[in-house]
Amino acid sequence: MKNLKINMVRFCLSLCMIPILFMLGSVFVWSMESLWWIACAGVGGVFVYLLYVGSKKENFFDRNYQYIVISFLMVIGAFQLSKAQELRFIPSFDLDAIYGGALEWLRTGTFAGYYDYFDWFPNNLGGLSLLYFFLRVGSLFSSDYFWIAACGNEILLLLTYLFISLSARKLWGSCCGVIGLIMAGCMVPLLFMTDAFYTDSLSILFPVFIFYLSLKIEESKGSRIWGWCALSGWIVIFGTLVKSTVLIIAVAILMSFLIRKKWLKAGAYFACVGVICTVVTFLFHQYIYTYHLDPALAQVKNTPYSHWIMMGLNGEGGYNPEDYEFTRSFHDPEKRNQAIKKEIQGRVSKKGIKGMAELYAVKLYRCFGDGTLGLSDFLDDSPEKESVLHEFLLYGGKQYGLYHGFCCCILYAFLLLGIIYVWIVCIKGGTGTKECAGSAIALPIALCGLILFLMNWEVSPRYITNYVPVLLLLAAGGSKELVCMAQERKWNKKGMAVMDKYGKEIKIFTTAILFRVLVYLFSVCMMAILGDFSEGIAFSDFLEAWKRWDSAHYINIAENGYGGAIENGEHIFLVFYPLYPWLMRTLNLAVGDIRLCGILISIISYAVGCVFFRRIVKTEYGEKAAGNALILLSIFPFAFFFGSIATESLFFAITAAFFYCLRKHEWGMVALLGFFACLTKVQGLLLAFSVLVELLYAEKGFSLLRDKRWKDFFGKVIWPGCICALMLGGFWIYLLINYLVEGDFLKFMYYQKNHWGNALCPIWKTIGYIKDNALGGWYTSTGMSLWVPELFLFAVYLIAIVYGVCKKLRPMYLVYLITFFMLTYSSTWLISAGRYTLSALPIFMLAGEGVEKKEKWKIPVVTASAMAMMLYMTGYYSWKQIM
Repeated sequence: MKNLKINMVRFCLSLCMIPILFMLGSVFVWSMESLWWIACAGVGGVFVYLLYVGSKKENFFDRNYQYIVISFLMVIGAFQLSKAQELRFIPSFDLDAIYGGALEWLRTGTFAGYYDYFDWFPNNLGGLSLLYFFLRVGSLFSSDYFWIAACGNEILLLLTYLFISLSARKLWGSCCGVIGLIMAGCMVPLLFMTDAFYTDSLSILFPVFIFYLSLKIEESKGSRIWGWCALSGWIVIFGTLVKSTVLIIAVAILMSFLIRKKWLKAGAYFACVGVICTVVTFLFHQYIYTYHLDPALAQVKNTPYSHWIMMGLNGEGGYNPEDYEFTRSFHDPEKRNQAIKKEIQGRVSKKGIKGMAELYAVKLYRCFGDGTLGLSDFLDDSPEKESVLHEFLLYGGKQYGLYHGFCCCILYAFLLLGIIYVWIVCIKGGTGTKECAGSAIALPIALCGLILFLMNWEVSPRYITNYVPVLLLLAAGGSKELVCMAQERKWNKKGMAVMDKYGKEIKIFTTAILFRVLVYLFSVCMMAILGDFSEGIAFSDFLEAWKRWDSAHYINIAENGYGGAIENGEHIFLVFYPLYPWLMRTLNLAVGDIRLCGILISIISYAVGCVFFRRIVKTEYGEKAAGNALILLSIFPFAFFFGSIATESLFFAITAAFFYCLRKHEWGMVALLGFFACLTKVQGLLLAFSVLVELLYAEKGFSLLRDKRWKDFFGKVIWPGCICALMLGGFWIYLLINYLVEGDFLKFMYYQKNHWGNALCPIWKTIGYIKDNALGGWYTSTGMSLWVPELFLFAVYLIAIVYGVCKKLRPMYLVYLITFFMLTYSSTWLISAGRYTLSALPIFMLAGEGVEKKEKWKIPVVTASAMAMMLYMTGYYSWKQIM
């Protein structure tokens, strides 16, 4: 009996594979970019890798799932609503009909001005009613009706994200639920769909919600089955009234019950959904045609379903005004229907089998081959104001090709993963071991049903919008199946041995570079949003965007040397240390763009720094704390400076490697790295105190003195100390540069005070003016950009020092932290404390250890820090006082 059920599942999925493969092949052929699919496969591989890594932390995702989902929905909701205001437009055509009709209905009690439209297109009465509901409720709070409609649509979109994740979680675990969210977030058109409140978007929630309810039915027993089936019936009819294709998922779910011989559930589902849909449809039309539309007139004017079948047989199967003229030329419904039927037969006969196959292929490509989902059909309708986003989102935008290509790449990747899921499940004859897993076969059945429907209907890229969540679930399932295959495979032991030895460092290094690239991609999006690139964004524009504040000065030194870097006849740039501009100048011999050299140095240095920083934290607190520390460092509110043309990444790498070698007492490397540190930033001098303390602490220097063990004291303390003292030679070279340029070893101090307004002062004076500026002007741009973070960081330093003392942090780190804090906050004009803190590595070491002990704090801290980083990076790109 069990084998029979498995064979039935395999047989049905095999049948589904036929139209699905035909669809994929059509998209592949008509896209005419075979190499492009390699990139799409790579994108799919990224999601599989993310799930593979995340599956090892399934317990973490189980514990924190709700926080992740809530955070995602809050961030994505805020973003979408902000873009909705920017992309507002004046509705026209069909959207104007349902929006304008709903608005008139609200104001006058009916939609008389749109009776003619709904006589022709009664299929949009559901969308009209839903918008009317939104406007009725929203009018209690606002008079901006467009905004109310957009907010109602946004609620549906957020619920869609939620049920995608909940469904994936029920089927494949919490990690897969999170991956589902990430996949949804990568569907760019959904991010800008808030204003497009037409039936495509208004119905997007219903298929995935109905599927989720089927999972609840699968888990239920007894009377609960009827309860969930009844709720499903209500959701099915609401969705079907908005967009008739919603019914496809309900039919697929019923078929999944029948295929698996779940007779009771199939019967309950059919009875509840069938009765509710029939009754509600009857009552809805009774109300509409009693109080609003004329049934006699509607019978004459209603566009028959066969009209869209006929229109789908003309040209490429899209909208065709001539067919509308043909349909409306008849005043007798019976003659009209007969003429349409005859026209359909004539078109099919004329095309023949080959012509129909070609037409089906073209139609499927038009639907599934456009990753933008036809969103621009709406956003292109008389935008209320200009926006940089229009250059990407509108058909005539200069960057529309880039936007279209990216969207297609993502969609094709999900199509590939979805096909893989159907194929693997077809071979296995099952969808998993979970109790609700059997309902998952409804997903490929629904996709198959949609494909068959669109092959025979008038087509548009918009028509797959409400089934994008179903496609995302299939893609998540494909990722899960591939991960399971990878985990079951026995890999080559020799290769694994190599990876065991060097794999962690390679992974950290690679991940760090990928993270920096991700931040750079985010910065390009930020450029597009905040800038005005009428000619498009070139690579030079990207490089120039990172040339801010001190970056220009380092470039000046790299290009002209200290002698040639002059402003108003003075060498004011002597305050900047030489190693970074020297490396830029050297690398530029091969690269040819000094800005790119600076960024490349920052990327590589950051990745190297992450490797050594993980090592030192692991040595002190263990692997888990090391991972936490890396995350907290990388998403620190000012961590975007690691990717800028600045010394932060270079000093981070040198300092992390310095502490690693100091911990291992490799004195020669300590001297060399300390030498480079003193050539990079003034804080490099502070490392000398760490060397001194480590010598006295680790080698028990005071005990040796007290016991008068002079030989041991010389061999273990004095001699290593002499070797390490060579590190100060880096600072001596910096002083020599000052002398060669200006004839004064300490000239940098003069410029630091008189031009840059910065000199040493008592720490209480520094915190005094920071407190006054922060509390007195926190609501200003400068206050929130500059003074509030510095006041907050002052408290962070104090807490870290106290916590380090309590936790008995190794003295070499503690003394570095204390001296770093004192140097930073002993300035007459401190304006870069946030950026400087990136070099205060013990803070992040302690933070990593702290969140390991208090695991519940990890998600809130990471979330708050990441949001703050995005906030201050936005300010940085807006030329706020963030430097």
